[in-house]
Amino acid sequence: MTAPASHDAHSSRDAQRPGDAQRPRDAQRSRVYRAEDAWAARLDAARLGAPLATVGGSAVLLPAERRLGSLEAAAAYCARVVVLPEVTAVLGAVDPPRLRPRRGVRSAHWEAPGTIALPVPAHGEPWALRETVLLHELAHHLAETTGRARGHRAPFPAAVLLLARAVLGEEAALVLRVEYGEHDVAVGVL
Repeated sequence: MTAPASHDAHSSRDAQRPGDAQRPRDAQRSRVYRAEDAWAARLDAARLGAPLATVGGSAVLLPAERRLGSLEAAAAYCARVVVLPEVTAVLGAVDPPRLRPRRGVRSAHWEAPGTIALPVPAHGEPWALRETVLLHELAHHLAETTGRARGHRAPFPAAVLLLARAVLGEEAALVLRVEYGEHDVAVGVL
């Protein structure tokens, strides 16, 4: 069975809900997911042995995307990322999120005030226990907790780029920036 796309699986979590008049529509959500899915596919190809990618006319060597084996390992990963000097220099000190299993297998999401819910199926691949999904949800945690962004509107993509650069390096961040550009994602500045 093929794992669902890492970010298209989030489609229901930011949809406008009836009676949610104060929350504006997250118009760029689908573009963010498409760009990040393309980015995740490139990192997954590197994990599977094809690390050289051509991006914007340049050849770049990409890191392999990490897969984590358990919710506990994912929580430890998130705790390490939030204290990276590159992250705290921009966003300040933020407590790591709490991770919990999520019912259903089609989506992962961040929920206030600081929880990431991930599907961890009893059988099959735990597609959400991968680096690109965790960085996306962790960007929600950091951006929303610090009041920098809501939903997927700018500067949320800047938070994902910050994490990509801090954790995966400049090459991975370059690829993500190019994918955001190709998918017409407004990035903004943190």
